[in-house]
Amino acid sequence: MIHLCFINSEWFSMSDLIELYEERAKQPMETALSLPFAVYRDEAIAALEAQKIFHQQWVFVCAVDLLKEVGSYYAFTLAGESIAVVHGKDGHIRAMSNNCSHRGTPLLETGFGRIERNIVCPYHAWTYADDGALKGAPFDNGCVNKHLHALPKYALTEWMGLLFINLSDAPEDLAANFNRINPYLANYPLDQFKHAYVGVSERWNSNWKLAVENGIESYHLFMVHRETLEVNTPSKKAYYVAGGADWSITGGEIVTPRGALAQLFSGSLPECANHYLLIYLPPGFIGILTYESFDWIAITPDGAEHCLVQSGGLTAHKISTEDVAKDSFTNAFLSEDKAICERVQAGMGSTHHSGGKLLEVERIVVDFHQYLAKCLFNHSAAAIHETDAAQLFRGELAE
Repeated sequence: MIHLCFINSEWFSMSDLIELYEERAKQPMETALSLPFAVYRDEAIAALEAQKIFHQQWVFVCAVDLLKEVGSYYAFTLAGESIAVVHGKDGHIRAMSNNCSHRGTPLLETGFGRIERNIVCPYHAWTYADDGALKGAPFDNGCVNKHLHALPKYALTEWMGLLFINLSDAPEDLAANFNRINPYLANYPLDQFKHAYVGVSERWNSNWKLAVENGIESYHLFMVHRETLEVNTPSKKAYYVAGGADWSITGGEIVTPRGALAQLFSGSLPECANHYLLIYLPPGFIGILTYESFDWIAITPDGAEHCLVQSGGLTAHKISTEDVAKDSFTNAFLSEDKAICERVQAGMGSTHHSGGKLLEVERIVVDFHQYLAKCLFNHSAAAIHETDAAQLFRGELAE
């Protein structure tokens, strides 16, 4: 069976589409164009991205604080793989498959929960320890090799109280990226942000790449968020700080009086206290760092035309579930983002467009596209690009 798609009034084979995808994704800022619309809809492209990105690269999981109790767990699906991250009785937090080794049944219920004693399969009661070791199977009679039926383990690493997972057999070291990012963050009170909260968890009718592109660029704030984000952090006050294919940082001025009040009651603060930083760790982590909190959304694919969006954050004080639910500001702008992403997704069926020129204000989108080129097509990452705005953060660090 030949896989065909229609772009700009021409029929493209799957190999043609991949070639066009590669050509667009690798472009530098000066010549960068939007990705071809078909890559936001095509199931074969979605399968390729699942295999080469979400099954091979580091992906954000959750905050460590949410798993601080022995027996606590977080179960979720990552590009078709059911995964459990468990705080074991020995004090270690591990990532492992959440599929029973017998016949593949998901073991733990999705979301955050607690293991009282063992992990027991709801199908045939195969029983596992909280480290993934198989303890026993009913009516075994000695035919099951327990060692061979232990749950597969995955690499897990921590940064700034956040957990990241890698499903590959030989994950790259993520520390180098963190070491490059850390100098830009040193003037923010990160050591005070110890309490995690969980926000919304939604399924959007949007390709994951559309949701990421929307989440990382500030170009759309003045139009989509004119009554919410634009009031506090306007598009015209946003700027690029530094980054490339592996990570990106942008920033912006906070124009509401909150910064002045904080300075009045908290003493002298550096100028960067009146600015936010957006920290993008591909493929799907988008963090917003201010002097008050470190908040984020995390995006993963759910097929070609849907994605899963989870919000959360770290603060200096505990936030109740009720307070999160009542956060009308965050709920409002996330609803706006969802609506525009789903509207754009509806446009990806057009066969008479192939994507236009990206502007300098969308440089971070170009970084994301070059990440795609690196992961999918083995292109070398360009050198880190840093603007004068970086001195607002790096310069104060040196004082």
